[in-house]
Amino acid sequence: MKWDRGLLGAAGAIAAASALAMASAGPSVGASLFTRHAVAMGLGVALAVAVSYSDYRRWMEAAVVLYVLSVAALAVVELAGTSRLGATRWLSAFGVSFQPSELAKFSVVLWLAQYLSGQPRPLPGRAVLVSAAVAALPASLVFLQPDLGSATVLGAIWLIMVWIAGMPRRWLARLGVGAVVFAPLAWHVLKAYQRDRLMAFINPHADPLGTGYTIIQSTIAVGSGQLWGRGWQAGTQSQLNFLPEHHSDFIFAVIGEEWGFLGAAVLIMAFGCLLVRITQLALRAQEPPAQMLAVGCAAWIGYQAVVNLGMVLGLLPVVGVPLPFVSFGGSSMVCLWCALGLLQAAERGR
Repeated sequence: MKWDRGLLGAAGAIAAASALAMASAGPSVGASLFTRHAVAMGLGVALAVAVSYSDYRRWMEAAVVLYVLSVAALAVVELAGTSRLGATRWLSAFGVSFQPSELAKFSVVLWLAQYLSGQPRPLPGRAVLVSAAVAALPASLVFLQPDLGSATVLGAIWLIMVWIAGMPRRWLARLGVGAVVFAPLAWHVLKAYQRDRLMAFINPHADPLGTGYTIIQSTIAVGSGQLWGRGWQAGTQSQLNFLPEHHSDFIFAVIGEEWGFLGAAVLIMAFGCLLVRITQLALRAQEPPAQMLAVGCAAWIGYQAVVNLGMVLGLLPVVGVPLPFVSFGGSSMVCLWCALGLLQAAERGR
């Protein structure tokens, strides 16, 4: 079996950028950080290869089981999860931490692909409601951790998939009206720090040493890179730890500072090529489940990339969404690479 060269090339370029950026940012956070990142990436790639040789239809059949496991893991997080930075998002055992919200994204894509591909077009109202419930359950549990960013990822995956599956325009209009009505109420549902982040997005300089600090330092890092960048391991914002979470959610700021506009643009183009290739797989797929699987993966990767880049550049509020395939985080890395392996399996079986 031959690998899809476009898919593999784009993913490989992003992985190489991730390794270089983590080798620069990691030591200032912890001596073992780069090693752990490399191990997670290696495990993800190995699993992607293994999954690519499987029958993707078997994964579709197991979608409900994976979904139930992910929801159960999210429920356990509420009872016995590990807390970091004010949030409880991880399960830990034998020195290994796992973030169930990443498995939830993967399982929601699988189940929605299986369910929506069997529905008529235009999508009936019952199918819209059932699919919404499938995404809403894990999204609600993730929101309670609290993790607003991952909850919105699940919502975006659902919305894009039902739209492509043929959701009538009247349902889109209803969702738009509901969002406008619910928005004022949602403000009171958010945690205090989440509301502070939204206010900091509007005016980060109102609290430059508090809630606005990360946004200010991130934009300084990106801007200081100018055209060519300061050079690998020569960025002051990351090397001197002025920029918080520069190994995870804000690693693109490290890339912008050290590699400049040109290096950052190359990485963005690599993401663009990856998404274009996944879209081409969806258009070329002969079976509806494979088509919807590609749509879900594109929605997952594309939404996270856009939101993360928006955060780093100060164009969107900080909601804690990692940059796919680049940010530190073993759970995200492994699940994303497994998704690419599954896409390759679907391409092989078309």
